[in-house]
Amino acid sequence: MEAALALVSILGLILVIFILTHIRPLTEDEVKVLGTKRRGKQIHRYFSFDRSQFGANKEFKRRMKPSGKFYRVRERLHEFPAIAAALLKYKKHEWIIVAFERNKEIFFAWLNKGLDRSSVSLHLKADDIVKTASANNATSVLTFHNHPNPDPNYLDCTKPSKQDIATGEYRSSLLNGCGVNLASFVCERGRHYQYLLSPADSFLPLKHIIKEISEVNGKSRSKNLALHIERIF
Repeated sequence: MEAALALVSILGLILVIFILTHIRPLTEDEVKVLGTKRRGKQIHRYFSFDRSQFGANKEFKRRMKPSGKFYRVRERLHEFPAIAAALLKYKKHEWIIVAFERNKEIFFAWLNKGLDRSSVSLHLKADDIVKTASANNATSVLTFHNHPNPDPNYLDCTKPSKQDIATGEYRSSLLNGCGVNLASFVCERGRHYQYLLSPADSFLPLKHIIKEISEVNGKSRSKNLALHIERIF
């Protein structure tokens, strides 16, 4: 009992010290740290995807043009990766989907068939992706391609190749420069695996979040404490 009381006393003292040392306003550097953390959480919530396995629209899947075509679609952002994975399930060649998002809705998508099991070969040039995104005021571009797995019991085809990563970095540099986000996925056996998320600086801009924090910072001790708790934990 005495040991328990001593432990409670120590914890209480630590709590009091923490409160007393964190009722001051955040410094400029601490505001930036908190702003970056808060922006990261907001981006994560925006790009939060359904992990369920969806059934494919058989009619749409039948009409997918191997040589490539744009399609008008209307799907919710958080569901679309599962929809894309369902469309690419059982494909024996690599296919690629380039989807365009605005207001958390996929409104436009390009699909084409690759050359073989290991070459995705997008028939849409990177500049054309950027032009399409800009012309339609897209917030984000999402890319999906499948990795056909000849032996699922022994092979793991859920990881991106070095070429996938390099291509994603190249596309993100072009799109981010135009204020467009990029998210890229590998699809295997009807499931999607995200390997890249590159938000543009203009998306949920850090300066606006820092301004929101600065307007509250220093207003009261309780608000200062709340900001410190958010920053630390």
